[in-house]
Amino acid sequence: MTSHPPFFALFALATASFSLAACSMAGDEDRARVIVIEDKEPVIKPVGINLNHASAIARSAIAKGLVGFDEQGRVVPSLAARWIVTDDGFSYIFRLNDAQWDDGRPVTAEAIATLLRDRITELDNSRLGPDLQSIDEIVPMTGRVIEIRLTSAQPNFLQLIAQPELGLFRSELGAGPMRKLEEGNAYTLGVMPLQEPDGDAEEGEEEEQIAAEDPPDDPRRVLLRSEGAAKAVARYTAGYSDVILNGKFHHLPLVEEAGVSTNDLRLDPVAGLFGFQFLRAEGFWAVPKNREILSMAIDRPALLTSFPNVTAWQSRQKIVPEALNVEGFNARPDWSSMTMQDRQAFAREHVSRWEALEGQVSPLTISLPDAAGADILFLRVQADLRRVGLNAIQAGPDEEADIRLIDEIAAYDSSKWFLYRLTCSAMTVCLNDADAKIAEADAAANLQIKARLYAEAEVMLVRHYSFIPLAVPVRWSIARPSQRGLAVNPRGWHPLNLLVGVPIS
Repeated sequence: MTSHPPFFALFALATASFSLAACSMAGDEDRARVIVIEDKEPVIKPVGINLNHASAIARSAIAKGLVGFDEQGRVVPSLAARWIVTDDGFSYIFRLNDAQWDDGRPVTAEAIATLLRDRITELDNSRLGPDLQSIDEIVPMTGRVIEIRLTSAQPNFLQLIAQPELGLFRSELGAGPMRKLEEGNAYTLGVMPLQEPDGDAEEGEEEEQIAAEDPPDDPRRVLLRSEGAAKAVARYTAGYSDVILNGKFHHLPLVEEAGVSTNDLRLDPVAGLFGFQFLRAEGFWAVPKNREILSMAIDRPALLTSFPNVTAWQSRQKIVPEALNVEGFNARPDWSSMTMQDRQAFAREHVSRWEALEGQVSPLTISLPDAAGADILFLRVQADLRRVGLNAIQAGPDEEADIRLIDEIAAYDSSKWFLYRLTCSAMTVCLNDADAKIAEADAAANLQIKARLYAEAEVMLVRHYSFIPLAVPVRWSIARPSQRGLAVNPRGWHPLNLLVGVPIS
């Protein structure tokens, strides 16, 4: 197992490096100093297809899509002022706002249709690629009206196209609501002013997005940084930042170590996948009934209570949230009604019988984030496995392993999102029969039939145990109690523009 005393040592070092006499801008509603936690390279680059959280949140501030999210996680107008959905659910028709690009050119339906088609093609190999396959055509109907036609009805389609990746650039220019002013120690965003169009520039001409020589009169600014968790929390406690975003379960020990007030910690009630994905299935683990033993052995309530800052963390034994259940289908495992003691006894006997015939089971190698919170999770799982005669070894996030932790928020509320992440195009250990059922559901025109087929696919996947659900994901932010424009929400999404009172449209 990997040990992490340097994790807390790094936090102490980072804290010491910041002066306690930091000049705080608390109470200045024209400024918001935001840090987005990133475990990997802390870059802010809002172009491309595989955006980290910092880049995605920057893109959403400077590149509008047709719709966006507000601070409550609700879909709201952005480039589109309003929309209608046809009765069959196959067509969404949007009427555009009177908007401008950052160079003052007007936003037109024809340009948006072209940019959307190109962007969806670019995103084919991104996290949203499978979800966007239901888009058939994008058609400009008039100068201000655009239609998106789908191959089949897709409930909550608006949540999908509100994702930051669908924010649009034209010749590297966005349409606001903010603009990049400068890059450096902080990625500085200001309010995008209305401009007179440049009559000399041709449509499609390559232009660079640069800060205006004279800053806009509007004083509102967001100073955005991307940093590791230890440095982010240290900056906050020293008074150098107002908001921290994108906190995950494995960062929680830092919050407790730093003594952050519970009034500042905000937990988003998100949905998504949080559990173990099998990367390879060899020997004992090649048999679904044996992979079931791993799921049975884990004491989920005890695991979750190891993180005292998250008192309402909910465990999961199935893949799709209960809110999306279909009447008549129970996707919970057959053992879900057993007590923990009975589950452990059954698992011990099963492992004992296997080893008597096949020999000792090799330890299960688990790939986890390199953080103290992941160590806590590992030790709990390892102890549970040892109770049933098995063992586990911890590996880093980039090391070879038998299973790895998936920790991902659902982009939109649909069984389709959850099941697509567990198909053979996304998993090495998978079930072709479930893929066929998902494809059948995708093709169904009737929403009730579609939901039933997705439910059948979930039952198949739960019993295959190539993915072991543990809980809902954890996403947290930290902000001063007086911070405006930030609220807990089921999307775990916190728009930068609203932190300084800039509307999305």
